[in-house]
Amino acid sequence: MQDFPKPKLSFIAMLLTTGLVSYEGKKWAKHRKIVNPAFHLEKLKDMLPAIFECSNDMIRKWEGMLSLDGTLEIDVWPFLQNLSCDAISRTAFQSIYEEGAQIFELLKKQANIVLATFHRHSTGWW
Repeated sequence: MQDFPKPKLSFIAMLLTTGLVSYEGKKWAKHRKIVNPAFHLEKLKDMLPAIFECSNDMIRKWEGMLSLDGTLEIDVWPFLQNLSCDAISRTAFQSIYEEGAQIFELLKKQANIVLATFHRHSTGWW
């Protein structure tokens, strides 16, 4: 279990992070066992049609944005973020991204607050 020890977290990081990422030893093994079935090959195969549809939706949006000469310059980062959120929504919650957009926006805000807190209160990343 100690082949790849986790870095020691700062006090603020310990307050803000919990879960598989921060657990060690028996607690890590227990939670890893709980999460593991979600990533079996057959479950992942079942997710492929939804992920394919999300990707096609994004490509159709891009095609609709093409200029008359067939070119397009875009910032792909927001599209990839939405693609990830849409895929998670469809595979985990059987709904489209637009239905859960408010939740994902709140998660983004929370992540920005956490990053800002880390930046202000620590000399290192964690």
